[in-house]
Amino acid sequence: MKHFILAICSLIFLSTCAEEEETTYYKPHSVGTQGIIEIVLDEQLWEGRLGEIVKNEIAPMIPYYPNEEYLFDLQHSTKKTFDMSPKKQRYIIQFIINPNISIKPAIGYAKDVWASSQSLIRIIGRNQQDLYDVFIANSEEIKNHFTQLEIKRLSLDLKADQNYFAKQELKKKHNLSLTVPSEMELSINNDNFAALQHLRLVSEKQKSPGDVQQFIMVYHYPYTHKDQLTKQALLAKRDSVIKKYFRGVTDDSYMITAPDSLVPSFEKEILFKGVYAYEIRGLYSMVNDFRGGPFINISLVDEARGRIVTIEGHVFCPKFAKRPYMMELETILNSLSFE
Repeated sequence: MKHFILAICSLIFLSTCAEEEETTYYKPHSVGTQGIIEIVLDEQLWEGRLGEIVKNEIAPMIPYYPNEEYLFDLQHSTKKTFDMSPKKQRYIIQFIINPNISIKPAIGYAKDVWASSQSLIRIIGRNQQDLYDVFIANSEEIKNHFTQLEIKRLSLDLKADQNYFAKQELKKKHNLSLTVPSEMELSINNDNFAALQHLRLVSEKQKSPGDVQQFIMVYHYPYTHKDQLTKQALLAKRDSVIKKYFRGVTDDSYMITAPDSLVPSFEKEILFKGVYAYEIRGLYSMVNDFRGGPFINISLVDEARGRIVTIEGHVFCPKFAKRPYMMELETILNSLSFE
């Protein structure tokens, strides 16, 4: 009974915190560029072991990108500076130490506390060790939570401005549904392969205009054996496809998956909307040409049609950070469904 009372106290405290400034009055819209998370933590803890763990777990370096980029950008503030701010950041993780013996270490999720379309995670404990234990136990869930929120946010923009012609053509030719932005053109569409591209010049702050090229490709082939769903087999299939369709400036140049000796690719088995799938993330390069960039490749079994369907997004933007453009492509990949 004592433990039950302590648990109730913690839940009440987290609920009260989440509502402390919540009001029925107008709330401003949350702000923040793609991938920024506000971390509210005492300065001493931020500069110490706990801060280091938070950085490593929530915002690890993306290992297959050609340049140093991180999964998220963490923006730090102390309780004092945070309390003095408008509190409009889109994503917030707030660490709270309360030495009250009735407080049980816990994590709480809230939304739209100070601004609309805002997501707040609060971690509470009686001391630094409590904060560490709660965070470590939930770090993967926290990371996935914010990743899915980013994809959901981008999905709304995607659905509002999509290429209906490309969607209809993919449905007719390949019996699948895919939502792509209106600026992305269907460049190839044959019986077993489709490619879409969005090519443009982009000017980012403090940088001159540069190429941004985003590609989606879809291909499918008969599913005959489970050994087809291995990293080796899937990358061999990928290389055979991209060699045919993605050529360089000369006749002897073509795209390949970058070898592990250059940069490793990373694979994992996932559930894609309830369907078994195999995901590979890595770096592509060109034979006899200077070009490269990250890709995400997802293969899943369409049991109704006895086939393996692979969908991939890759980007070429040598002057700019890759993460925002790859997140856009990942959002498109997540719109895939079978008709």
